[in-house]
Amino acid sequence: MTGPATELREHSPESWGDHWLDDVTEPAAPAFSRPTQLAMSSFAGPARVVRRLYSFAATTPGKLFTVTLILTAALAAAGFSMSSSSAARHDDLDALLTSTEPMSNAAHHLYTNLSLADTVATTGFVQAGVEPEGNRKRYNEAIDAAAVAATQSVVGSSAEDERVRELVTFIQRELPVYTALVEKARVNHRAGNAVANSYMSNASSLMRTRILPAAAELFTLTSEKVTQQQQRLTRPQWVPLSGLVAALIFLGLAQWWLWRLTRRRLNRGFVVATGLLFIALAWASAANFATWASGHQGFETVSRPWDSLTASRIEAQQMRTSETLALVLRSSQQDMSVHFNSTVYSVNQALRNYEEALDESSDPTLIPQATQAVEDWSTTHEAFMEDLSTGDYDAAVYQATAIDPDGAPTAASAFNAVDNSLAALIDEARESMRQYLMRGLNAMTLVSTGVSLATFGAIIAVWLGIRPRLQEYL
Repeated sequence: MTGPATELREHSPESWGDHWLDDVTEPAAPAFSRPTQLAMSSFAGPARVVRRLYSFAATTPGKLFTVTLILTAALAAAGFSMSSSSAARHDDLDALLTSTEPMSNAAHHLYTNLSLADTVATTGFVQAGVEPEGNRKRYNEAIDAAAVAATQSVVGSSAEDERVRELVTFIQRELPVYTALVEKARVNHRAGNAVANSYMSNASSLMRTRILPAAAELFTLTSEKVTQQQQRLTRPQWVPLSGLVAALIFLGLAQWWLWRLTRRRLNRGFVVATGLLFIALAWASAANFATWASGHQGFETVSRPWDSLTASRIEAQQMRTSETLALVLRSSQQDMSVHFNSTVYSVNQALRNYEEALDESSDPTLIPQATQAVEDWSTTHEAFMEDLSTGDYDAAVYQATAIDPDGAPTAASAFNAVDNSLAALIDEARESMRQYLMRGLNAMTLVSTGVSLATFGAIIAVWLGIRPRLQEYL
């Protein structure tokens, strides 16, 4: 039997016992998943460190320390960028002077010596009897120089110069074929066989239609590589220079902020850092300007007459070969005159271009000598063509082959004077170009070291300058 009294006893404090305490039980579903718990346990420590750092950065000492770290990073980045860029540019300029430019010069010598060998071989062929020893020696020297130049043309090549190696390989394969045809022509010429003319014509055709075009392409490729590298290496270093300018601006803003914070107009450490950074910027800017002025403007001024001198010398050698072959092939005198006049005009134009680019280091006697040699060649060529047209074959052969005449100059001796003068002018122009490149290389010398030392000194000066301010709060 139950009633209110029974219910009261069941719910009285005495009957409760310890039931007034809730049982502590594990929740059926955790509040966070296991990956979340793992992440919280892993990043709780770093998060506390970040909060503490943020709290410290919000204080005045923290602000001073943070600004100093930012300045240190900016100065280090700017200095490292300029130092690395300057060191790389110095190495590339040195490679241009010691590898790329000599490779181009070797390609030039390859072309001119191949052309000269063909000219000398043709000259010796038209002479009666046994070929003079001096002529044979000049031919052998030209072939040997061409073989050496072909090897030198690939010494400075890189993986991207596949076409250069292909051209050199082609020339080295075809050159023995040419020399074999020349030897067959000489043997049959001494024996009096008419087939000698065919052998000599085929040899000259091989040289002029296959070997020389390959050598010309090789020379063009190597010359363009020199020009491209020179233009790339003499451009101003805008990105590293802008980094130094930005670091200098950051340093100025930091000094303005420090003045507003501490009411002190100047900080010795920051002033020293500004001076060092300004010296680094001025040094790097002056080196860039010197490299651009000497390596870009000066190089282009001298390279134009060098190009025209080289082209005119090659054209003159080809004209000389055609002039000599006219004795064998009976070429059209009209075509010969047009070709010769064009060659003389090219040579004279190249001499005028070089005369305009003369500097104090140039030999002033070379231009008059070359001009006189061209005039003598024009006069003797007219005499040669006149002898050929009148049928005076012996006189024409004398004009075309007499290298050391006793009296008046011949076409052969006049051409040799023209070729020697052009060769001397080309060597002088090349030396001028190398001098301009050398000036650019010298301008970049020690820039990397100087900028590194200046920026490192600026970083030390910044920390020494901020140290007294930090000590005021710590």
